Amino acid sequence: MWVQKIPEFHSGHILKREMMAELSAYLYRLGPLLYQNCADGIVSGCMLTTTEDSIVVNPGIIRYEGDFYLIREPQLALYAPTNTTRVLNLVFHDQVQTDSFVTREIELAFTEGASSEKRYMELCRFKLQPGARLRYTYTSFADRETEYDTLNIIHAPFCGMGRPTLSPEITAHFAREALDVGAEGTDAMFCMMLLASKEPVQAEALEAYIHSKLGKGYACHSNLGMYQGLISCLKQFKGGQDTAAPKRKAWSIMVD
Repeated sequence: MWVQKIPEFHSGHILKREMMAELSAYLYRLGPLLYQNCADGIVSGCMLTTTEDSIVVNPGIIRYEGDFYLIREPQLALYAPTNTTRVLNLVFHDQVQTDSFVTREIELAFTEGASSEKRYMELCRFKLQPGARLRYTYTSFADRETEYDTLNIIHAPFCGMGRPTLSPEITAHFAREALDVGAEGTDAMFCMMLLASKEPVQAEALEAYIHSKLGKGYACHSNLGMYQGLISCLKQFKGGQDTAAPKRKAWSIMVD
């Protein structure tokens, strides 16, 4: 048998240590219990937008080493054109424990290419040309992988059961485009499930769907693999026409 105590806070009551302990236990243990079999990653929010010179990381919740961290206010990371692949990461520093708090500092940091360090969690990557502005909107699902001047969030790990998964923004984009080009039957049902999901869709479900369309030999072991699998599924819906993203901007020069 166990007893659950819910503290009651009323005007004039004495605030007891036991009341705060019960409140703390509920607030800080509920999340880890709900997501105890999940991989580290973004749980909710953390949408990325851009300004003329900054990437904006909007409020959200992150899971790291089983603990949950809240981004309460938009965080800015200044960017500049380098014509190389730059990755924006969340960097988790070691915990510091005192009598009153357990503290962990978290910061935004750029790396040239992806980092192999566990404490680095990728949010996005891009390759920006001089004179260009970094964009976060897309003309199509395939456009998300455009090499230049485009914010790429494909590799960002979202909290999924057992392993990271794709952003719900990406899976919803796939669903809308698939329905627009004529997905029917079980394909349409899968797309509606993607649109209805309030949380990141499990990688296992995405993998099973991709394998049902492309065969079990298709590799879905990473976010990029799942994204490219969904690209191939869209290609089937579009009757085999090429859906590959452009790797480079095309420039036209007229000479008189």
